[in-house]
Amino acid sequence: MSTHDVEETGMTERQALLDFPGAEALQAAGRVEPPSAATLARALAAVEEAAREESGRAPRRTAAADAVVTPFRGRRRVVALLAAVAVAAGITVTGATMGTAPAPAPAQSGTRARPASVFLDDVAEVAAARSAGAGTYWKVHTAPFNAYEYISRSMESTYLVPGRTFGGKAVRKGHFPGWRLGSKRVDWSGLDRLTTDPASLLRLIESTTKASADGDEDAATLGFVQAATLLANAPARPELRSGLFKALGRLKGVSVGGVVKDDAGRTGTELVFHGGVGITKVIIDPRTSTLLELSEPWRNEKDQRRATYLFAGLTDKIG
Repeated sequence: MSTHDVEETGMTERQALLDFPGAEALQAAGRVEPPSAATLARALAAVEEAAREESGRAPRRTAAADAVVTPFRGRRRVVALLAAVAVAAGITVTGATMGTAPAPAPAQSGTRARPASVFLDDVAEVAAARSAGAGTYWKVHTAPFNAYEYISRSMESTYLVPGRTFGGKAVRKGHFPGWRLGSKRVDWSGLDRLTTDPASLLRLIESTTKASADGDEDAATLGFVQAATLLANAPARPELRSGLFKALGRLKGVSVGGVVKDDAGRTGTELVFHGGVGITKVIIDPRTSTLLELSEPWRNEKDQRRATYLFAGLTDKIG
């Protein structure tokens, strides 16, 4: 801020920096809940756009000072947007922190676990904003067996594991039976017709019946696993994936764990379901809404079935 700005406005530099719409709310906000990834991305995009506009209007460098002098009034818009992002991101801001010296961070007495509904609603926003993509086949690559499966729109399946043969053939072909959700079994076209309403999807999940032949799984666990499987390895459109995340956030027995790594070393947030036969866990990357791994109990907690999803998406070719 220049001497001319001080003389013109009659304010100190600190007062001038805080002279923008929303400054009082910013100072009073303190520390707030973190925003969703989608909300923060939109806010940061607004700041970048404002900065570009102001940079385009700034005077050229002067030979004497060799510095760009930004008009005071022009800076107020960028500062106001930065302040809005600060409130959204949960940053504690006071009059002192808007000056030259940063204020010390308050001591943290511990972190509060986020409710599953809040976390999964944020993930749902990210899922809804993603592109549906295009392709002839739905491709899924899973570990620990390093298996690849390609499903056509006519529900024909091509399954292969590098280095392994099936009756002397490199691939195993067959008909894929479809994806289950509660009382429904749907094919690729059925996924496109499936409801995206979270409340209706929750009722479907909760309508799951005990279906395993030898009684390994309880109905509630099976419903959670079916929904997680749809999110992990089915060509569900963005609106359906968003609705499923919201539905799972309201399913009884679901809680959010900590930040963990899957078996491939990728970082994500653990979602836990407490069922009648043990604990089922999934790992989700909240930045992309990708479900990275599913670990479900089978007979007892010592005998787990784990699938790590290394890739799931559309492709135009097999191999």
